[in-house]
Amino acid sequence: MARLPYVPDPDHVSGAPTGTPRGDESAASTDVAAVYAEVRALGRQVLNLYRVLANQPAALRAFLGMSRYIRDDSALPAALRELTILATAYALGVQYEQVHHLTAARRAGVAEAKLAAFPAWQSSTAFDGAERAALTYAHEVATNGRVRDDTFRALKARLSPGQIVDLALTVGWYHLCAALLLPLDVDLE
Repeated sequence: MARLPYVPDPDHVSGAPTGTPRGDESAASTDVAAVYAEVRALGRQVLNLYRVLANQPAALRAFLGMSRYIRDDSALPAALRELTILATAYALGVQYEQVHHLTAARRAGVAEAKLAAFPAWQSSTAFDGAERAALTYAHEVATNGRVRDDTFRALKARLSPGQIVDLALTVGWYHLCAALLLPLDVDLE
């Protein structure tokens, strides 16, 4: 059970209204409704992670800005991004990210043989050189906080500098997500 309340969506609450909100409740409700509308406008569901972060709507709005970049504007191909997220999620032991990003990886066209390789992806031959370099990077950051020189050389041989920055941002972003999901005990939907 989450350590903070899940903030309901004021525009999608079933049942009759429970009364007229006070002024501060009305303003908070309006802000939450607006930020949830932003989530839906991105084509996303209002997940439990967003519902916990909505305890501070401005923080959720800021969170969505970076999330939008990572998922929609990054130079990483979507399939490589999702594989990297999965490597991070498995290395950190974050079931919430594993479940959500297995689905996202399928939508991005990742082959089932690659998904079936997790969590022991290192022993699989399903990954090409760029994927293996990115997965190794994600795993080393998650387990050591650093990457070996040969890992970075493998990345530089396969990805552009911009893609490497986006890879680093993606891995870092999902470490942040883990630092929210795990200590706040956010439940899987």
